[in-house]
Amino acid sequence: MIELEDISFGYTSNPILRNISLKIDNNELISLTGPNGSGKTTLALLLAGILEPQGGEVVIDSIRSNEYERFEEKRKDIGIVFENPDNQFITTSVERELAFGLENMGVEREEMKRRVEESIKRFSLEELRFRAPHTLSGGEKQKVAIASILIFNPRYLILDEPTAFLDPCSRRMVLDLIQNLKGTISILLISHFPEEIMLGDTIYFLRDGKLDKQEREKVVLRSQSLDFLHFLNERGISQYLYPPEPEMLCDTIEAFKKKKSTRV
Repeated sequence: MIELEDISFGYTSNPILRNISLKIDNNELISLTGPNGSGKTTLALLLAGILEPQGGEVVIDSIRSNEYERFEEKRKDIGIVFENPDNQFITTSVERELAFGLENMGVEREEMKRRVEESIKRFSLEELRFRAPHTLSGGEKQKVAIASILIFNPRYLILDEPTAFLDPCSRRMVLDLIQNLKGTISILLISHFPEEIMLGDTIYFLRDGKLDKQEREKVVLRSQSLDFLHFLNERGISQYLYPPEPEMLCDTIEAFKKKKSTRV
């Protein structure tokens, strides 16, 4: 089990996360959503031990973040995949990418070969094994990125908007992969897409530095509202950062229509 206990963190004097507590049980899939800039990636980096909390503690399998040496060792049980897989690739082929981290860790050659072959088979990468990662499709890249993390056999997997840059076909590929992983490893899935968010055993919404547990119907409505607001903001119709009351949104749209009609 991995936990955040009363965590606070900020990049300036104003905290972006305030007194947040979160628990991910073994083999549980937690979905996390919320507006851009709400601190979702920051929360993921705290869970992974990449950032240190300014208040509260991270606990991984009963080992606390203030137990520095033991906690640093325990961090190896957490794998994280970011939204742009190109930022994680280092080598010139899929096969080498899978082997790279194991080699750096000093894994024996025969064991390394066994794990690479096992990973290639598990993720159906046979036809891609000699391809350069940068030549793959978006979905294939994300699949390789996830495989290159899972080859370490982590107990926890953090997926930070893994389909954000993908076309519908590639999104489907990655979504199928996540569904196949569900129940076999503890997962934190950060996403804006309702279809992905609904995979969670538990769903949280992050806003104004606070974490709220959400009912599934409310998650879909919130996600659709955020997508709609993004559409309106891009066109200069509104400047809302969060979904307003329906009446306010309707008034904004009507005011824009009147303003536009006076220009004709």
